[in-house]
Amino acid sequence: MRFIPAAAFLFAASLATACGGPLEEETPGAEVVDESVVSQEQGIDESCVGSDVVLAQPDGAVVTAVFPHCSYADASAASNDGTYDQPSCPHRFVTEVTGLGGAYVQPFVEVIPATSNVTESACKGIAISGAAFGFKSGFWYAMGSVSTTGTWYPASPFWPAHCSLRVNIGTGGSSYSKVRVTGLGAALGVFKGRVRTGVRLGNGPC
Repeated sequence: MRFIPAAAFLFAASLATACGGPLEEETPGAEVVDESVVSQEQGIDESCVGSDVVLAQPDGAVVTAVFPHCSYADASAASNDGTYDQPSCPHRFVTEVTGLGGAYVQPFVEVIPATSNVTESACKGIAISGAAFGFKSGFWYAMGSVSTTGTWYPASPFWPAHCSLRVNIGTGGSSYSKVRVTGLGAALGVFKGRVRTGVRLGNGPC
């Protein structure tokens, strides 16, 4: 389904990773006070922390973190399809991960392709973007944003050629009680598809 003109996609694709200051939870679209890079283009994702954002399919989901023992795990949710869209958070699927208890987490966004047989050209034509926000002491804090495309890995003696459609958002963070992760996946930049958003958690091998 065609959802935005190319110019609008280029606008979304120019998002850059940045860390920011607090957003009040009850203020949809509130301004982020960015300590490193001031980017007005972050507004698309910043609107996704308001209390009126829908956190149910097809626009989002809420999941509770389950911490693994001696390993890593994802706390995430995937969109049913590519129809995610809502006034407060346009063209983004939003996953809120609760129960973090201040532990370190690494937010990510991942596109789920329509077929497992993704060619190199198709891989490089899949747009991936998203942002992450952590909640503590009554405020949302920007954890970073990303805008990129699929990464193609040629065949090697150890694995076959493949397309990677998962990217981390920022460097992760701790001290948050919950985190919201937004995501958009679009083939050729205009045809929205399924996307998974969430966080990686756990302490790894014991």
